[in-house]
Amino acid sequence: MAAGNSFFGFVRGFEFRDSESIMEIIKCSLSEYYTKSLILDLYKTWPEAFIVYDNYDSVIGFIIGAKYSGTEGRILLFAVKKQFRRSGVGQNLLSRELRVMSGAGLSTVRLEVRTDNESGIKFYKNNGFSIISTLKNYYSDLSDAYLMWKII
Repeated sequence: MAAGNSFFGFVRGFEFRDSESIMEIIKCSLSEYYTKSLILDLYKTWPEAFIVYDNYDSVIGFIIGAKYSGTEGRILLFAVKKQFRRSGVGQNLLSRELRVMSGAGLSTVRLEVRTDNESGIKFYKNNGFSIISTLKNYYSDLSDAYLMWKII
């Protein structure tokens, strides 16, 4: 089996049939509103960087990356269904995303995370990300975000 597989699922590229599952995960996991058309546009921008975790029944997590600059990638959206968090799904998704970015010649990656998302911040720190600044009123509800960054 390919790297990123586990006993209850596997990492693979996004397919259009995954759209409804992705939208449900977004609705339940992320506080911002995203349209299906935006998600599909992100896929078209860099298909290799739109990765899902499939548990043989449905998609239970996903990550979407983008090329931010010639050398820097950006994690745009990343979520795992609540009941599958802390099970290795997010770790598998992030690891694959970083390999895709590195393989595309990118040397750093950035992301934004809510300042009150303690588990997310801990996850990213455990994966080598550092907080480099606070983005005031970043989200639609005017919550702040941390900008986090990592050399890959």
